[in-house]
Amino acid sequence: MVRWLEQNAPGSAAALAPPAGPKAISDAEERLGVKFPQEVWTWLLINDGVRIDDREYGKFPAEGGGFLPSSWHLLSVDQMVRVYEFRMGCEEREPTPDGDPDCVTWHRDWIPFAVEGDWLYGRFIDTRTGTLGRWSDGGVNRFDTHDSLAEFFHELADEMRTHGPGHVVDGVLTW
Repeated sequence: MVRWLEQNAPGSAAALAPPAGPKAISDAEERLGVKFPQEVWTWLLINDGVRIDDREYGKFPAEGGGFLPSSWHLLSVDQMVRVYEFRMGCEEREPTPDGDPDCVTWHRDWIPFAVEGDWLYGRFIDTRTGTLGRWSDGGVNRFDTHDSLAEFFHELADEMRTHGPGHVVDGVLTW
């Protein structure tokens, strides 16, 4: 994925943040009380999500950073913590009465890794199983998206190779 962006969408590649440090990742684990799967560590040690446009409340990606389908972006370690705490706070304020995982606002074992701009929709990895899911504002959670983070990135790379060239405008991948 990174190589494809560097070769075909340099504006999007420039939006990738440098690698996260091991201390930042372990500090996030400690703060959230959740052990990140090895796949998350591997990805964050390659790049720490995308650069963020600080003028936009620290939520929105810098130019070119919304290169995932639907213009979503990858989260940095810091943003993972912020989104997790935001979503967990929503669940604590209005708990799901029956704990139905399809309807729960957030579960302690979910780690967000990609979102759309205002964090109402996103993707998470379930740390208990390694599988990926999606949440949406007002919709039910989906748990059948990918078996692993590696599968997600492989599928994304395939989509970029197959469909990406027609979606690069001024060096930025758009979907």
